[in-house]
Amino acid sequence: MSDNNPIDFGKLFNIKVPDKMNTDETIVVIEDQQDLRLIIAHQLQKLQFNKVKQASNGYEALMAMQEIKGVVAIVCDMDMPIMGGLELLAELRERTDLDRPPFCLIMDNVSKERLMLAVENGVDEILVKPFTLSDIYPKVNMCWKKFHNPKNPEKVYEMAKMALREKNFDEAEKIYKLLAESSDKSARPLVGLARAARGRQDLPKALEHLAMAEQRNSSYVHIFAARGEIYCEMKNFEDAFNAFDQAITLSPLNPVRYRAAADILFQGERYKEAIPLLEKAVKLGLEFKELYHYLSQAYFAIKDYPKAQRYVKSALSLDPENVTYLNQMGICLKQQNMFDEAVKVYNQIIKIDQENIPALYNKAMLCEAKNELPDAIKLLERAVKKDPNFGPGKAKLAEFKSKAPKVG
Repeated sequence: MSDNNPIDFGKLFNIKVPDKMNTDETIVVIEDQQDLRLIIAHQLQKLQFNKVKQASNGYEALMAMQEIKGVVAIVCDMDMPIMGGLELLAELRERTDLDRPPFCLIMDNVSKERLMLAVENGVDEILVKPFTLSDIYPKVNMCWKKFHNPKNPEKVYEMAKMALREKNFDEAEKIYKLLAESSDKSARPLVGLARAARGRQDLPKALEHLAMAEQRNSSYVHIFAARGEIYCEMKNFEDAFNAFDQAITLSPLNPVRYRAAADILFQGERYKEAIPLLEKAVKLGLEFKELYHYLSQAYFAIKDYPKAQRYVKSALSLDPENVTYLNQMGICLKQQNMFDEAVKVYNQIIKIDQENIPALYNKAMLCEAKNELPDAIKLLERAVKKDPNFGPGKAKLAEFKSKAPKVG
């Protein structure tokens, strides 16, 4: 069966649709212009939407949606820094851990090409700038109705994703096979089949599905992201690196690609493979907190302390009181024999958290190195008092006390 003879999924799956929008569920407004975002959110609240979540870009929204249960619709600008509307929608369509809600795209600089791009990417409705307050609800309502049309394939993709979440891989495979038959040029259902095969631990079959998906559309970025994950599971890190690199090449400005690759590679402690992928983001001028976090962790793991220090500093510029980063900064400075600077960092941590055990311990090690043994002992006593089971602290405390001059 092909695109010219579509399957009636509504009848096949007896798809039920809700009667109306549930205004008690969350509606997400994503717009980088704060004034406009607040105006839209306020108007939706006036229309009895009781839970309005705001975000300034698609990446921020994607992270927030991991904590939200029940999203009735998304109203999202097309062009934003870090991640725009179409990139967000592409991620929601593929992420098996997240729902893909009705999606209303805000657009300016309207042209036939931009409209076609939105339609081809599966947008449910378009709200064109400039718009009036009275335009918002009709567009959101129409967006909701189009998504909940029982003949909409997106409803079926959501059923398949639900089956994957519930580990019902036979049901997921059945649905994705029907979707693949319905649209014989789309790579998307074959990526779904690969995920079902991976769920059964049939990794060769999963790779076979991805190869077929690539034949259909060699530019579909999620083929390569999924392939990288499978190769990591197979401990084939060279091919995993190449797959992630291809995904990043196809979507170089999408922070999700870097984060996904780093998450998987870090699980296998493949820090050296992760570094060149993450450095690509730096060269492109991307800036998101996790980027600096991953780079600092990777360089720290391979004991390249000067580079680790550089990226810890960048991470701290975005999160200045993060005690994990501060502790790592202290260690980086200590390893470069910059003891005075390291002590200042540990003092900063202890000011934030007086009983921070890593800071107390690390500062004690510096004090001992500077022949300030009494201060080192006092710091270790505080750490051990906080956690009597802190083995390294207890061992060092005993060692330092044995070195201390006897009184009397």
